Amino acid sequence: MIAADRLFLEILFIGVILMTLLFINNIILYKQKVKDLISLMLLSGIVTCVLEILWVLLDGHPALTVPSYLCISLYCIAFVLFAALLDQYLFERLGIRIGKRWLIIGYAIPVAIIALLCLTTPWTRLLFWVDEGGIAHTEVFFDIFFQGVIYIYIFTPLLIAIYFLTLGKARRPADGEIPASLFVFGIMAPALYLLELLLLGKGMDVYENTSLPISLALVYLITNVSTHNALDTQAKMEAVESDLRIASKIQADALPSVAPEFADHMDLNLRGSMNTAKEVGGDFFDYFPIDENRLCFLIADVSGKGVPAALFMMTSKTMIKDYALTRDSTSEIFTEVNARLCENNDEGMFATAWIGIMDKRTMTLQYTNAGHNYPVLQRKGQPCELMKKVHGLFLGGMEFTQYRQGEIQLEPGDRLLLYTDGVVEAHNQADELYGEDRLQAVLENTRDCPGEQVLERIFADVNDFATGVPQFDDITMVVLTIKE
Repeated sequence: MIAADRLFLEILFIGVILMTLLFINNIILYKQKVKDLISLMLLSGIVTCVLEILWVLLDGHPALTVPSYLCISLYCIAFVLFAALLDQYLFERLGIRIGKRWLIIGYAIPVAIIALLCLTTPWTRLLFWVDEGGIAHTEVFFDIFFQGVIYIYIFTPLLIAIYFLTLGKARRPADGEIPASLFVFGIMAPALYLLELLLLGKGMDVYENTSLPISLALVYLITNVSTHNALDTQAKMEAVESDLRIASKIQADALPSVAPEFADHMDLNLRGSMNTAKEVGGDFFDYFPIDENRLCFLIADVSGKGVPAALFMMTSKTMIKDYALTRDSTSEIFTEVNARLCENNDEGMFATAWIGIMDKRTMTLQYTNAGHNYPVLQRKGQPCELMKKVHGLFLGGMEFTQYRQGEIQLEPGDRLLLYTDGVVEAHNQADELYGEDRLQAVLENTRDCPGEQVLERIFADVNDFATGVPQFDDITMVVLTIKE
């Protein structure tokens, strides 16, 4: 008998360790809250096994009859709570919503009755009692009512699941599922109980050893459900990542090539780059010939990040190019595009943008700034300066905005840099901004470098400045160089 007691305690102790690890795993790895049903089941299962261990240790000690009464009473309450939580969880998996009335009748009243029986059992001896030698004895109510309630909670969902699979197929809830773990659980609990009796013998009936197979079956159930949820989540994440990779490829293909050369504009050199903060970004740039004498280039930054910004970006980019090929001025292009973007823009998306049209015959640059960062103009032999002109609100802001335009004369050796706020608003670990001054300093030091090297040097300098801080925004740049 002593050996059986010891084996019983060891198995219970292992059950407590397993369920504690599962509880920690459920909270930390699967990000479940303590108040979730699975977490509450694990907690009540742990408490039940711990109290059963104490029950075994206190049994047979005459001086500890009061702690024995308290321990067994708390055990009964914890066990019935565990069974009730498990019952509710299984009903939810079956798609059955329990109304308030049945919550009271099916859970509150039985738990209250068992709690009352526990409180009064030292006098009534209806549930159990502890003799003068400190030995606990269970009574008829313990076997009939207490165990009956627990078995009803545990096996009713299993019977309903069998009904839904056979006679009640048409009545099965649309959002219900009947996992294999439910049936394995239904078989596992009595199987473990019979195995326990075989190993420990009927003499152990003095303890309510049903909690052990139920708890171990719960370990299986939680592991099965958690693994299923994890695999399901992983599959969904992999599908999303695959979609994002495709979207990123589509977005990259929509941008102009890395090093384009325009046969009719060999005296002009345009280079652009975009490094997104996420798989897909909201920035974009473009450059393309309008006719044999004019070349259009632009840059924009859409509000927000991720897929919504990328979709708005593709729409904006397409519209701008379409109107650039059919309108004579940059102000007309942005006025028309803005009106279109404001249509059905329920999400309030918008984009800051800058567009320029270069005429190689006169070397004049016509441009419009829709709330975008000031471009940096680097004239040959002169310090850099910001082109501090804004010709209207961002695109998608107000439907009837009329944009204006500006015009400058460029000479051989001049350079113009366009950029988004991901460059100047990059910050370091001291929370300092990169800013326009650092940007102009890099541009000054790369006067003799070709356009692609200028962009590489700026991006590298921004990364060095922001070392240790994740990139929070897309970094996009376009540089126009007038060849000498």
